[in-house]
Amino acid sequence: MAVKGRREEYKELTRAAILEAAAEQFSERGFSTTTIDQVARTARVSKGAVYHHFADKAELFEAVFRDRQQHLLASVATAAAGRADPWEQLDAALAAYVDGTVADNVHRSLLQQAPAALGAERCRQIDQQLGLPVLLAALDTLHRTGELAPQPTEMLARLLFSALCEAAMTAGADSQPSRGRRQAAAALRAITAGLRRQPPAG
Repeated sequence: MAVKGRREEYKELTRAAILEAAAEQFSERGFSTTTIDQVARTARVSKGAVYHHFADKAELFEAVFRDRQQHLLASVATAAAGRADPWEQLDAALAAYVDGTVADNVHRSLLQQAPAALGAERCRQIDQQLGLPVLLAALDTLHRTGELAPQPTEMLARLLFSALCEAAMTAGADSQPSRGRRQAAAALRAITAGLRRQPPAG
């Protein structure tokens, strides 16, 4: 196993500090009013250090958003792994996504800001790279085992992921987040219940 040099370790620590500071600033101030200077001060690094890692504010926002999404998806995978039944795995994964988004004020804010900060097309591309493959794999498993009603799985995954993001944002905006989380999870379970292959009649 290769041992990292001090310079490489310092570089990684600096990048992590910048991402954490940027997440805080974007969440509190919003993308449009946050400046690189503010991020640098919060991270206790120079402005040049920020630009060494990120070309501009949009690239920094995308890196923060990706980082938070990857951590959330890791939690989602852990929740799904705790269930044996494929349908229970899917429902647990969807619920964990909503729970993680609602519980994390920063992540919820980033999710709401992403379309304006990055553009709708770039957000779709990131979804295709990160979240969509997870859902697609789950639906492919259900398709292979014959438990999924005949559906174009890629289109279904896209629609389900869109519903998932909307559920997370709606639950997060509820005046009682715990209630919003329960309602979102129930709505998503109702959607997945409709995707089950029905046994032949008689």
